[in-house]
Amino acid sequence: MDVEYDHLSIGSTVESFNSSTTRYRIIDQLGHGSFGHVLKVSSLAGQEVFAMKVMSTTGQHRNTPMKTIFQSEASKLMQLEGHEHIIELRDTVVLPEINRACMIMDLATEGDLESVFRRIPKNQHEALSKLVAHEMTEALQYIHSKNIVHRDIKPDNILAFLAGTERNPRYLFKLADFGIAGEIDDDKEIDWPELPHQPMSGRAFRHYRAPETYPRGTGIHTRYFEAKADVYSLGVVLAQIHNNTILSSREPSLPITPAHANSLVRHMLEKDPARRASALACKRFLWVQEGATVILLKATNTSGGNGEISNSMKRLSIEH
Repeated sequence: MDVEYDHLSIGSTVESFNSSTTRYRIIDQLGHGSFGHVLKVSSLAGQEVFAMKVMSTTGQHRNTPMKTIFQSEASKLMQLEGHEHIIELRDTVVLPEINRACMIMDLATEGDLESVFRRIPKNQHEALSKLVAHEMTEALQYIHSKNIVHRDIKPDNILAFLAGTERNPRYLFKLADFGIAGEIDDDKEIDWPELPHQPMSGRAFRHYRAPETYPRGTGIHTRYFEAKADVYSLGVVLAQIHNNTILSSREPSLPITPAHANSLVRHMLEKDPARRASALACKRFLWVQEGATVILLKATNTSGGNGEISNSMKRLSIEH
């Protein structure tokens, strides 16, 4: 008996929405969420392996039609196409006969930031933090320049890939999971009672949220999820690396070492968004610029699981 995931069985094939000559074979399940599955697929033409995120096109989630959620994420990924540190949407698959739509994306063979953190020795944590600071501020500055705010920055959504050479593979990180990303609109006013319909997902709901994103009673608040909320979340991630708390639910604390890292993170964790550093300002910190020269080789200690699939692949972006 064939094992089925969202009415899709292992070994079956699906056709690209964009080209009738492109097909993908389903290899395995990578994970599942409340609204579908993430499957491992291979291209029949080139034998390349991808992750296929399967979502329902019927029903609603928190008053938003599922079809709209899918279209919104796919649209944003297309707007951001081509950036080295942002996950790329390779293709789409539409299956109207089973009310499903799918996104074909790069497969994070090295897992997520947490997976890498587990593998590397403690004396490489600063190098990891510096590399992540450089690559993720590059990603944030780019998406913010496109008037997009991610709203769910956390270790699960920073995926690890391999770059470099076959003999000396090094880690490269990409920002992923734009399922609840929004558009920056300085003129838009948002009524606080509506905010519970758009929270950050998973563990980001608590520790990674910027202070200004929490409801403060009733009334109108402008720029609810402005760009600097992403900066705050990334600051939490960096502090956790230095505090060695990335694998726990504890909130990070300051100061951290070295002093240059502490100065950066302190500006990122400023509670007043008007005083908080922007992604562009973070890029100008010398410590962040030094991240461009960091080469973090793939860890040989794979106690965390070599090829471990990222948590964001195991949970769909809109699962809470």
